[in-house]
Amino acid sequence: MTRTTHNLVFKKNRGRSLFSRKKMKKEKVRSLSESAYNLLKERIVNMSGGSYISARQFAQEIGMSYTPVREAFLRMQREGALKLVPNVGFFVESMDIIDLIQIFQVRECIEVFVLEKVFEHITKEHLERMKKLNDLQHDALEAGDIYKYMQLDEKMHEITFEIYGNKPLLKFYKLIREQYMICSSKVAKKLTNDAFLEHSEYYESILAGDKEKAINELRKHIYQAKERMTEGYINVINGMY
Repeated sequence: MTRTTHNLVFKKNRGRSLFSRKKMKKEKVRSLSESAYNLLKERIVNMSGGSYISARQFAQEIGMSYTPVREAFLRMQREGALKLVPNVGFFVESMDIIDLIQIFQVRECIEVFVLEKVFEHITKEHLERMKKLNDLQHDALEAGDIYKYMQLDEKMHEITFEIYGNKPLLKFYKLIREQYMICSSKVAKKLTNDAFLEHSEYYESILAGDKEKAINELRKHIYQAKERMTEGYINVINGMY
């Protein structure tokens, strides 16, 4: 190998090495940002609308550098959970009863649409996941862990979206559910086993292969969930809990 060829190979390998290190660094930042995002989401669902939250202070509290934390804050801003006031900082967005009702209207439209499309493709494995997630929701409810309950509820309802395989629609649904979780921890304090029972009826309908009943059970569940959340929202506004 000539010196010129050796230099070319060295430069090429060095370039690959630099690219690899940059890629690893980006992946590390992305992973940290995802962790910060999950911790931030858990924090703000327990905060009142309009509350100030410092990105730098939050980074110190969770023992993480500022860059991935700021990315998490900006992601929450894009999702509508936080509001960025220039030269001031981030504030928790407020959600009124109209926002809440509209979220459930969207849920009914897209969840029923997706169920109709994928009903014949729901497998035994999908049903087992639904049942397991519903049972875990019941456990979270018994433990008074509303945040975990909402996370599990979202995962259970996402199963049909995963089967459908429309990534933009799944992304949109996740965005809607993230907005919904902003006020869920306070509004849903008085949740009962009603949702668990509704999920069970929904699951049993799918298991029986009754498409029409499953669609009706899903519509009924979303409507009842809207009623429970609306009642909870009014009680929070009135200072009842």
